[in-house]
Amino acid sequence: MWKLFAAIATVFSVCTMAGCEVAGMSRLEDLSKPYTGVYECKKLRLGERDLTAEYSVLLELDTKGTYTLSYTTPYGAREEWEGTYEVDVTRGEITMSAVKGSRSVSRTYSMRDGSIVIDENFLGKPLRAEFTM
Repeated sequence: MWKLFAAIATVFSVCTMAGCEVAGMSRLEDLSKPYTGVYECKKLRLGERDLTAEYSVLLELDTKGTYTLSYTTPYGAREEWEGTYEVDVTRGEITMSAVKGSRSVSRTYSMRDGSIVIDENFLGKPLRAEFTM
């Protein structure tokens, strides 16, 4: 189980929440970014295993182009990862970047209809996380 936790932590470090209330948005720039806010992971699968009920995962996109991904394990451990993001609304994609040590990683994922879908291959198994607002 520890290896599974480490695997998810590693993948989510690449993908890596600040609440954005509509009432708190006052600038036109903030209003023009309707994709900002907190997304909850509604589906989480690693290979054939459904981990949705075991892990609580939140992804927060703020108006400044930074994100925070946080998750809680079945044992109550909490991890948090941060990075930057760019959204291409025309293509329906979000590119998320993270720096860990001297290594920088960027990945592009589907972003449509208020959902972000992350598909990765991890240790030979497909990892899929579906986030919705």
